[in-house]
Amino acid sequence: MSVITQKLSIGVASCAMVAAATLTPVTVASVAHAESPTGVVGSSFAQPACDPATAICPQAVVQATASPNNIFQNQFWWIGPANPNPPAQSNILVFTPLSLVPGFLKPAYSWFTQNLNFEVCFLGASVKVGPYGTTSLSVGRGCN
Repeated sequence: MSVITQKLSIGVASCAMVAAATLTPVTVASVAHAESPTGVVGSSFAQPACDPATAICPQAVVQATASPNNIFQNQFWWIGPANPNPPAQSNILVFTPLSLVPGFLKPAYSWFTQNLNFEVCFLGASVKVGPYGTTSLSVGRGCN
Protein backbone atom coordinates (compact mmCIF):
# COMPACT_ATOMS: atom_id res chain seq x y z
CA MET A 1 0.00 0.00 0.00
CA SER A 2 1.57 3.26 -1.04
CA VAL A 3 1.81 6.26 1.24
CA ILE A 4 -0.67 8.27 -0.83
CA THR A 5 -3.25 5.47 -0.76
CA GLN A 6 -2.80 5.08 2.99
CA LYS A 7 -3.22 8.81 3.62
CA LEU A 8 -6.26 8.94 1.36
CA SER A 9 -7.95 6.03 3.14
CA ILE A 10 -7.25 7.57 6.56
CA GLY A 11 -8.66 10.90 5.38
CA VAL A 12 -11.81 9.31 3.97
CA ALA A 13 -12.35 7.30 7.16
CA SER A 14 -11.93 10.35 9.40
CA CYS A 15 -14.31 12.41 7.24
CA ALA A 16 -16.87 9.61 7.43
CA MET A 17 -16.60 9.57 11.24
CA VAL A 18 -17.00 13.34 11.45
CA ALA A 19 -20.01 13.29 9.13
CA ALA A 20 -21.65 10.46 11.04
CA ALA A 21 -21.12 12.15 14.41
CA THR A 22 -22.35 15.50 13.11
CA LEU A 23 -25.43 14.23 11.33
CA THR A 24 -26.52 11.71 13.96
CA PRO A 25 -28.91 13.35 16.44
CA VAL A 26 -28.01 13.20 20.10
CA THR A 27 -30.89 11.62 21.97
CA VAL A 28 -31.15 11.66 25.71
CA ALA A 29 -33.21 9.02 27.44
CA SER A 30 -35.88 10.81 29.41
CA VAL A 31 -38.88 9.28 31.12
CA ALA A 32 -41.81 11.41 32.21
CA HIS A 33 -42.52 11.26 35.92
CA ALA A 34 -45.87 9.54 35.35
CA GLU A 35 -44.16 6.79 33.35
CA SER A 36 -41.23 6.27 35.72
CA PRO A 37 -41.28 3.32 38.07
CA THR A 38 -42.05 3.97 41.72
CA GLY A 39 -38.66 2.82 42.91
CA VAL A 40 -35.56 0.83 42.27
CA VAL A 41 -36.15 -2.76 41.22
CA GLY A 42 -36.23 -4.94 44.32
CA SER A 43 -36.86 -2.10 46.78
CA SER A 44 -40.00 -0.75 48.34
CA PHE A 45 -38.91 2.90 48.13
CA ALA A 46 -41.56 5.02 46.43
CA GLN A 47 -40.68 8.45 45.07
CA PRO A 48 -43.16 11.15 46.04
CA ALA A 49 -44.71 13.22 43.26
CA CYS A 50 -42.74 16.37 42.57
CA ASP A 51 -44.24 19.60 41.27
CA PRO A 52 -41.48 21.64 39.53
CA ALA A 53 -43.50 24.83 40.03
CA THR A 54 -43.28 24.61 43.82
CA ALA A 55 -40.15 22.56 44.54
CA ILE A 56 -36.81 21.63 43.08
CA CYS A 57 -37.23 18.15 41.66
CA PRO A 58 -34.24 15.80 41.29
CA GLN A 59 -35.14 15.17 37.64
CA ALA A 60 -35.30 18.91 36.89
CA VAL A 61 -31.84 19.44 38.39
CA VAL A 62 -30.38 16.60 36.32
CA GLN A 63 -32.00 17.88 33.13
CA ALA A 64 -30.90 21.49 33.76
CA THR A 65 -27.27 20.58 34.41
CA ALA A 66 -27.02 17.92 31.71
CA SER A 67 -25.08 19.11 28.71
CA PRO A 68 -23.67 17.24 25.77
CA ASN A 69 -20.15 16.14 26.57
CA ASN A 70 -18.79 14.45 23.52
CA ILE A 71 -15.84 14.91 21.24
CA PHE A 72 -17.61 17.43 18.95
CA GLN A 73 -19.49 19.46 21.56
CA ASN A 74 -17.52 20.48 24.63
CA GLN A 75 -16.13 23.62 26.26
CA PHE A 76 -13.26 24.02 23.77
CA TRP A 77 -15.08 23.46 20.46
CA TRP A 78 -18.59 22.89 19.19
CA ILE A 79 -19.49 21.44 15.81
CA GLY A 80 -23.09 20.65 14.98
CA PRO A 81 -26.53 22.05 15.78
CA ALA A 82 -26.38 25.49 17.40
CA ASN A 83 -25.73 25.38 21.13
CA PRO A 84 -29.09 25.83 22.91
CA ASN A 85 -27.38 27.31 26.01
CA PRO A 86 -24.33 29.19 24.74
CA PRO A 87 -22.13 31.24 27.08
CA ALA A 88 -22.33 35.04 26.89
CA GLN A 89 -21.12 36.10 23.45
CA SER A 90 -20.46 39.38 21.69
CA ASN A 91 -21.49 39.58 18.06
CA ILE A 92 -18.82 40.90 15.72
CA LEU A 93 -20.72 40.48 12.46
CA VAL A 94 -24.33 39.55 11.69
CA PHE A 95 -25.36 38.99 8.08
CA THR A 96 -29.00 38.51 7.07
CA PRO A 97 -29.20 37.46 3.41
CA LEU A 98 -33.02 37.48 3.44
CA SER A 99 -32.91 41.28 3.14
CA LEU A 100 -30.99 40.95 -0.15
CA VAL A 101 -33.37 38.44 -1.76
CA PRO A 102 -35.87 40.01 -4.19
CA GLY A 103 -39.46 40.04 -2.96
CA PHE A 104 -40.81 37.52 -5.46
CA LEU A 105 -38.14 34.97 -4.42
CA LYS A 106 -38.51 35.41 -0.63
CA PRO A 107 -41.19 32.70 -0.16
CA ALA A 108 -39.10 30.07 -1.98
CA TYR A 109 -35.87 31.16 -0.26
CA SER A 110 -37.60 31.14 3.14
CA TRP A 111 -39.05 27.68 2.58
CA PHE A 112 -35.62 26.21 1.74
CA THR A 113 -33.68 27.95 4.51
CA GLN A 114 -36.13 28.16 7.41
CA ASN A 115 -34.67 25.13 9.23
CA LEU A 116 -30.98 25.96 9.06
CA ASN A 117 -29.31 25.53 12.45
CA PHE A 118 -25.55 24.94 12.55
CA GLU A 119 -22.66 26.25 14.63
CA VAL A 120 -18.91 25.91 14.52
CA CYS A 121 -17.06 27.21 17.56
CA PHE A 122 -13.39 27.00 18.49
CA LEU A 123 -12.03 28.43 21.75
CA GLY A 124 -14.87 30.92 22.01
CA ALA A 125 -14.87 32.18 18.42
CA SER A 126 -18.01 30.95 16.72
CA VAL A 127 -19.77 31.09 13.38
CA LYS A 128 -23.47 30.30 13.50
CA VAL A 129 -25.80 29.80 10.54
CA GLY A 130 -29.37 30.15 11.69
CA PRO A 131 -32.83 30.23 10.17
CA TYR A 132 -33.13 31.92 6.77
CA GLY A 133 -29.35 31.86 6.33
CA THR A 134 -28.66 34.43 9.05
CA THR A 135 -24.94 34.15 9.72
CA SER A 136 -23.29 35.55 12.83
CA LEU A 137 -19.66 35.73 13.88
CA SER A 138 -19.16 36.14 17.61
CA VAL A 139 -16.66 35.69 20.42
CA GLY A 140 -17.17 34.62 24.00
CA ARG A 141 -15.71 32.54 26.82
CA GLY A 142 -15.65 28.97 25.62
CA CYS A 143 -18.11 27.10 23.47
CA ASN A 144 -20.29 25.34 26.03
